[in-house]
Amino acid sequence: MCSLKNLFVSIIFFNILRLDLCANLNSKIIMKDAKEKYRFLITGGYRPKIDNLAKYIVSIRRKKYTWFFGDDHYCGGSIISPKVILSAAHCVCRGDSRIELKPLRPSDILVVAGTPRRLVVTEKTQALKVDKVICHAYYDPETMHNDIALLLLIKNIYEDGVSAQRISLQTSSLPPHTKCTLLGWGQIFTMGPLPDLILHTDIYIMSNEFCKEKDDDYFFGMMCATDEDDFEKDSCSGDSGGPLICNGSVAGIVSYGYGCALPDMPSYYTNVSSYRDWIRKNGLDKLRPVNFILLIVLQICITKD
Repeated sequence: MCSLKNLFVSIIFFNILRLDLCANLNSKIIMKDAKEKYRFLITGGYRPKIDNLAKYIVSIRRKKYTWFFGDDHYCGGSIISPKVILSAAHCVCRGDSRIELKPLRPSDILVVAGTPRRLVVTEKTQALKVDKVICHAYYDPETMHNDIALLLLIKNIYEDGVSAQRISLQTSSLPPHTKCTLLGWGQIFTMGPLPDLILHTDIYIMSNEFCKEKDDDYFFGMMCATDEDDFEKDSCSGDSGGPLICNGSVAGIVSYGYGCALPDMPSYYTNVSSYRDWIRKNGLDKLRPVNFILLIVLQICITKD
């Protein structure tokens, strides 16, 4: 009886060891395959030795992280003035249709500027509260038309020109094959993790004919971009609202795509040059009531003097 019992225990022990060895071997094979398969990162592909673009971008987050700093990042945005952030409407406006559309409560959003790190608080990190959320009145969540929004901050972003800086708006539509840079903290592959240190990738603006061919809902105010020689360069979940930077200006806002890095499929961006007047009217030219009153008082004082 004892012999049978010992034999039974030995068999179980042997199987446990075999399973453990197989698991370790499979783990090594999977990691080797992963390194080969994901050699090119969707949202970046590279990190420059000197990053001159991260200072223009902010991380848009929920008001309070769940487990650790930065785990609540969900979108990006561009600094276009010390108090104005340019982003995508689908990041900060909720509703299944244009009729039901409502902006998120400003108190539910936090803007983090001044750092290329998502998970680390540095001496340059600035966490700023939002005063007002402005969504384009004709944003349509079904077609993604007019996917643009502004966040007006309560306090100014401190611009030192190195860690945080406003970026200019592209003033005219760019020709096809213009090289641009996309950057953000989005997933490094479909359903994959989000990076801590911001990633970059270089892609090219495509012609309107190409964009329309790939998506029947292609509309005024849109643009699409990709790299036809390397489809794995693409935006992904978490990059939304961030900038597509061309010739030193923000030309596009990450809007949507069909999956991440699918062959022969570009991602779509809001064309900033098509909304210059809307941005000025709702953001750059907009003064808070208290500022407007102070301006009137100042003019009265100047007149009396």
